[in-house]
Amino acid sequence: MAATAFVFLAILAAAEPRRAPADSVESMLAEESADVFLAKATLQQYLSRIVRKDWDGVRRLTHPKALGRIESGRKRNAKDPGALAPWQDGSDQLKTFEFRGARQMAPGVVMVAVGEDVYHSDDQGMSTGDPSVYLLFKSRNGFLVGDKMEGIGLGKVPGDQARGYPGWVDHQVQAQARRAEAIRNGRHR
Repeated sequence: MAATAFVFLAILAAAEPRRAPADSVESMLAEESADVFLAKATLQQYLSRIVRKDWDGVRRLTHPKALGRIESGRKRNAKDPGALAPWQDGSDQLKTFEFRGARQMAPGVVMVAVGEDVYHSDDQGMSTGDPSVYLLFKSRNGFLVGDKMEGIGLGKVPGDQARGYPGWVDHQVQAQARRAEAIRNGRHR
């Protein structure tokens, strides 16, 4: 009986995939920054609340400047002015989503690519894997959703996209980034 258990454990140990040590170069390169991780976690909450139709929760995770643009009816860089206002149009319903990639554009600015499965009640049909890129900004000690670009992937967004949103990132985040850059370049005091 003990020999059988020993053989069984030996087989299980041999069958487990070998992983690189946690401090290997490959694992360090594969890790995402803290800002990217936090932005993705915020977007996960935001999209989950859209699926549940928790509109108050969606608004709390939307950047105040984006809410201002929604209320005034003007929104740049999107085909749909209500792209960040799903409570305004009930004909399209987000059902599921998957993250496809993310990258930090600037200090406090992260883009996250998502594939969305959306039910269109007008057509009584479902579209799957619709690409969208969300722009998140570090504000109020966390990340908030600031924009949504529909129909494109991460590679199609210009690298200077964050420049179109002056003042959306908290000033302390920008100051901290300048200090870190000065230290890296040896200009600190």
